[in-house]
Amino acid sequence: MSGEARGRRVVVTGAGSGIGRAVAARLLDEGASVVAMDLAPDHSAAGDADGRLLPVRCDVRDESSVSAAFDTASEFLGGMDGLVTCAGVTDGSPTAEMTLQSWETVLGVNLTGTFLCVRAALPSLLDGEDPAVVTVGSVGSLVAAGRSPAYDASKGGVLALTRGLAAEYADRGLRANCVCPGLVDTGLAGNSSARAGLDPVARSGVPGRVVPPIRRAAAPTEIADVVTFLLSSRASFVTGAAYPVDGGYSAV
Repeated sequence: MSGEARGRRVVVTGAGSGIGRAVAARLLDEGASVVAMDLAPDHSAAGDADGRLLPVRCDVRDESSVSAAFDTASEFLGGMDGLVTCAGVTDGSPTAEMTLQSWETVLGVNLTGTFLCVRAALPSLLDGEDPAVVTVGSVGSLVAAGRSPAYDASKGGVLALTRGLAAEYADRGLRANCVCPGLVDTGLAGNSSARAGLDPVARSGVPGRVVPPIRRAAAPTEIADVVTFLLSSRASFVTGAAYPVDGGYSAV
């Protein structure tokens, strides 16, 4: 533990599982205070965090839920220095078979949810110390594998939103970067099915575009390492960037 996040006040969305859970844990280990937002927040670790962790329920698709959650976060943290948007869902239905409801759910969580959380956080972030936003896009923000065009569209939008944010608020000292994971060992598909009624089984795909050159899935902690770096002062000249963490997937 380097303690590079000591004293930082960070909100993490989608913190109940997968990448978000790993990010929240890593930040706590590094000395940050964290508000961990999720549809089903995990309260099990709150007692072991020396009062630096607050789990909060938040539906990132719902404007009023986001507003209430960020009001709670600002009160608990006394301000905000960082935001990490990990909440996400996927649907593997081919485009010709995808329902409008599924399309709107994927876009609603992944893209609109990111926008709502960024918008809610900005007033506190702009008053914070070295404020930073890290969005979680996907390798689908960069390349298409033909497995879920709705997911790729939403994550492409997340990257564009992040770059726009970086350009818009650079003069206010805000940095914004997008981490683009490839295959990660999480329960994203299962959670998407259980929580949003989406189809977790991809029934399309381009042959040869599934396994990265590093022939394994990433652990969520490997994504959390990069997120923590981008929140830190060591990334002080990094903004508007897309960071592939994909085992070489987008390189071939």
